[in-house]
Amino acid sequence: MSKTIRLKIPQWQGGNNPTYSLGSELLSWLAPENENQKEITVPIPSYDKPLDQENGVTGQSIVLESVRSTAEIINQEQPDKIITLGGDCLVSQAPFDYLHGQYGDRLGIIWIDAHPDISTPDVFMNEHAMVLGNLLGQGDPVLAQQVQHPFTAQSVLYVGLQEPTADEKILLEELSLDYKVQTDHRISPEEIQEWLKCQQFDKVVVHFDLDVLDPNEFRSLYFSEPGRASFPSEAGKMTLTEVKDTMAAIAEQSEIVGLTIAELLPWDVQNLQKLFQDFSIFF
Repeated sequence: MSKTIRLKIPQWQGGNNPTYSLGSELLSWLAPENENQKEITVPIPSYDKPLDQENGVTGQSIVLESVRSTAEIINQEQPDKIITLGGDCLVSQAPFDYLHGQYGDRLGIIWIDAHPDISTPDVFMNEHAMVLGNLLGQGDPVLAQQVQHPFTAQSVLYVGLQEPTADEKILLEELSLDYKVQTDHRISPEEIQEWLKCQQFDKVVVHFDLDVLDPNEFRSLYFSEPGRASFPSEAGKMTLTEVKDTMAAIAEQSEIVGLTIAELLPWDVQNLQKLFQDFSIFF
């Protein structure tokens, strides 16, 4: 019988936004219960002041510690499958690295995300935008050094990707990553299945960044922050139904052995939580 664990990783430092921590707690509560899946909370270092820039990266030593702690827990548990509930996107690094070590060339990555996540400290400062680059042996040199089983560019399929920045386009070309920008047309479930079949991936890990969703349909996202009108990158355009169909198609073709759900930003819940702090009857 295979062993599946759940990792709750309330890490926010990779995206430099404490609301990611609340998002992780809510994802743990929202995910369907399964008494056969042990849930482990990865301890995240507390930090109550602005994060420092280290080697061009926000809070680099803190996120490095979190990745190491996650890897240590995984290696102790030796699971066959991992569900990761973040937190910012960096939470995929240790689980995907471990699973690649378990399944080798049989394992592919499907990156359901509006953004490519292959930045480097030269072009961006937050580590969550570097996680796939790290897994490919590039990205942030310090965090990439932690990856024991790097993936190849041919192992990656983007779903829901929006227009990359100029710097990201250069990095995508340098990494030889094939991609399609999905505006009016998205990669269909049939195309995803054909890719898995052609690459002979009978195992797959899926990174589901919630910002791939259209903020007109789903609001607990980076692109729906109250009071903010402009953002430095493109918002996602996928619907909940499209994500459902995508996941079903993947599972029909290959075995999903890793799933990350990341970057829930529950602005309304957070503001309500803060409001309750001023209700004297609670204290």
